[in-house]
Amino acid sequence: MARTRTQALSDDPTDIDRIARRYPPVNARGPVVRAIIAVVVVLALGWYLQTAVRNSQRPPVEATLTAHWVIDDQRAGFTLLVVRPDPSREAVCTVRAQAQNFEHIGQLDLTIPPSDQEQVTVDGSLRTVRPADAVYVEGCRLVN
Repeated sequence: MARTRTQALSDDPTDIDRIARRYPPVNARGPVVRAIIAVVVVLALGWYLQTAVRNSQRPPVEATLTAHWVIDDQRAGFTLLVVRPDPSREAVCTVRAQAQNFEHIGQLDLTIPPSDQEQVTVDGSLRTVRPADAVYVEGCRLVN
């Protein structure tokens, strides 16, 4: 008579019964559940990678402040380096000025006209309500 794996552990019927309750036989649903979980994990990973690729793409326009200076108590000057993969489209960059106490004291929406070069340098100035301590680019966007 062939013995099962559980029966090979002991000859005592109470041990066999206890071991059988402790280690129930594998049912047919186990592989199906594992396959469903694997499909869900693969789909979630695909969605995550697609989102990561989309978010890591180059922005349509970006600007870097390369210099800023105080012209007088009511104006601040700046130089922007604007980069656009499609330079034929007009862009708008928002430049803001801050006082020493971090209060926003001036803002300018600077229009960058279409160009034939991806990188352009733009000089400008903005009005402030008191002397500016810092100037920064808040963001840029393409004009429709």
